[in-house]
Amino acid sequence: MKLLQIATQTKNQIFHSHSWNVTVDEELISDLVFQARKNENNKARLCLHSRPEEVMQVTYLAFVAPYEDKVHCHPYRAEVLIPIIGEAEARCFDDQGNVLKIQTMRGGSGESFSSSSGTWHSLKVISSEFVMIEVGEGPFRADSTVFFNKKGG
Repeated sequence: MKLLQIATQTKNQIFHSHSWNVTVDEELISDLVFQARKNENNKARLCLHSRPEEVMQVTYLAFVAPYEDKVHCHPYRAEVLIPIIGEAEARCFDDQGNVLKIQTMRGGSGESFSSSSGTWHSLKVISSEFVMIEVGEGPFRADSTVFFNKKGG
């Protein structure tokens, strides 16, 4: 399995690359989807950054249906999501939990979804598999992600 040759598994279905010099090809993406299928959360990630402390963070995420994020925000960082394979809905919410925006993301469309720091959002996978790239600013800390019910919004 190519994934295990270029990365170290740091947590359940979370892999950190040994180097930024990784060619992400169909085999590597297939390995990541395979890992998502093995995970009870239907999700796996390959972080191109080797450590959570890195300032630049680029992550390939694979999801298998059914999958839907809990509504959450990142208080200290913006993020950009770039779809590669499949289809998903990205949603933004106000502080009361009302949907403000729904954007369908399709692999190969050239469209991306971005959210500024503090924006409540979630992702719902529509197709059987969905793979995307997430770009955000590090370092990743325990308080980098806040879930809606914990803030009381």
